[in-house]
Amino acid sequence: MRETDPNVNDANAIPDDALEALARCLYPAMVAYFESDEGKCEFADWQAHRGIVVLPVGEAEPDGNFRLAG
Repeated sequence: MRETDPNVNDANAIPDDALEALARCLYPAMVAYFESDEGKCEFADWQAHRGIVVLPVGEAEPDGNFRLAG
């Protein structure tokens, strides 16, 4: 359930069940896209554009800590 935002007019709010139904429809297509070669490439470009560095599992981070999961 969404938190109530005093700046949102409830008359224009989308009901939670409508948002959940939309998410159930879109989620499988989104997962398929991001698992595809094109989706992986786009995601890597997005990360690079924002300066996000993803280390391989087990590689030390600059602070000397290790990533435990991928």
